[in-house]
Amino acid sequence: MVAQEKPDIISQSPDSSFKALLAEERARLVRLCARLTGNPGTAEDLAQETLLEAWRNRHKLFEEDLTNATNRAKWLSAIARNVCLRWARSYGRDLAHLTQYTLSAANEGESNLDLDELPSDEYNLEVELERSELARLLDRALALLPPTTRAVLIERYIHESPHAEIAERLRLSEDALVQRLYRGKLALRRVMETELHAEAAAYGLVDPQRAGEEPIEQETRIWCPMCNKCRLIKYYEPATRRAGFTCPGCWHIAGHPHTQIWEGLHSPRSILNRQLVALSAFYWSAINSGKARCLMCGHLCETRILTSLDMLHAFDYQYGDNGYHGVFIHCNACEFEDINLLPHLTIDLPEAQQFWRQYARVSWLPEREIDYAGQPALLSGFQSAGDSARLDVVYQRDTLKILGIHETTC
Repeated sequence: MVAQEKPDIISQSPDSSFKALLAEERARLVRLCARLTGNPGTAEDLAQETLLEAWRNRHKLFEEDLTNATNRAKWLSAIARNVCLRWARSYGRDLAHLTQYTLSAANEGESNLDLDELPSDEYNLEVELERSELARLLDRALALLPPTTRAVLIERYIHESPHAEIAERLRLSEDALVQRLYRGKLALRRVMETELHAEAAAYGLVDPQRAGEEPIEQETRIWCPMCNKCRLIKYYEPATRRAGFTCPGCWHIAGHPHTQIWEGLHSPRSILNRQLVALSAFYWSAINSGKARCLMCGHLCETRILTSLDMLHAFDYQYGDNGYHGVFIHCNACEFEDINLLPHLTIDLPEAQQFWRQYARVSWLPEREIDYAGQPALLSGFQSAGDSARLDVVYQRDTLKILGIHETTC
C-alpha cells in the first residue's frame, strides 16, 4: 500500500484533552493494525487513518466512555478493524489474519461495542469475510475472460462508471456498450457454471445439484444453414436443463430457455424446428410491434434496433468483414437481456425454415444495403448449395420490418 499524507490530528485538534488521549492509543493501534493485516509496513498508515476516523466520529462517543480507558480502547479497536477490513477489500489482501483475530478477540477483552456506539460505516466481520471470499471468486472468474471483456465489466460493475463515460472512453455508442456488457455477463456466467462451478455452487450462484455437469453434445445430420460447412451440434446443459443447437464452425443457431416447448420430442430436427417456431414468434413480435413478453418473467420488454456499426463495436470479433443489424431486447422487471442478429432473424422466418427444409444444404447471403421502392433497405437471405435456388428477404433498414420475400427456383 502506498503511503498517503494524512492530516496529523494530534497536532491539529483544538481539544487538548482528546488530543492527549488519542496520542496514548497510537502505539497500541499500530500493533493492532499490524496484527489484523499481517502487514507491519502499512500499520502506521492504518493507525493514523483510525485516529482520523475517531476524530470525525468523536461526537458518537459519550463523555463517560471517553474517560473510561476500557470503553475508549474498545471503540478505537472497532474503528481499527473497520479500517483494516476496508484496506483488505480494496487491496485484495489475505483475510486469514482477521479471521484469527476474531476468534481470539474475546479472550483479549476487545469485543465490539453495540452498533449505536460505533461509527456509522461499521462493517460486520463475518459479512465482510464472506464478501471478500466472494470477491476473490469473482476475480478468478474475471481473470478467465478476454481482456477487453474483463475491462468493460470491471468499469461498469466494480468501478460503477456511467454508461456514457465508458462508451466515450472506448469510443463506442451506448447501444454498442450495452451489447458488450451483455455478452460479458454471459461469458462470466459460463465460467461460473464450468471452471468454477464448485465454488459458485457453495455461494448459491449455480445449482449445487447440477453444478459441474458437463454439457452433453451430439452431432446431428443437419447441415449448418449459415456456413454450410459443418453439421450442427445439439447440446444439453444439465445445470440449466437447456437444449440448443450450435455450429462448430461459425454460429450458435438456436436455443430456448423453456424446456416445455420441446417436451416429448426426441429427434434433433423436430426439437430444432419447435425452437425456431417459438423464437420466430418472440423476435418478430418484438420487431413488428415494438413489444415482446419476457421469456423469463412474462413482463413486457423494451426493444431496440441496432445497426451494423453498433454490432461491430459491441463484439470483440466480427462475422466476416461486416457487422450485422439486429434487435436488442431488455426486461426491466427481471433484467433479462437478449439479442438476435439479422442472420438468425432470417432463419427464424417461417418462409426461411420452409426453404431450409426443401433445400437441406443452404448458406447465408450476407446483408447488403439497397434501395427498395424508394426507401433504404437491407437485402439478405439463403442460397441453395445444390442449385441456383435462393430466398431473398428485404428489410426496412431502420426498423427491420419485412418489405418483401422473394424465392427464386432453378
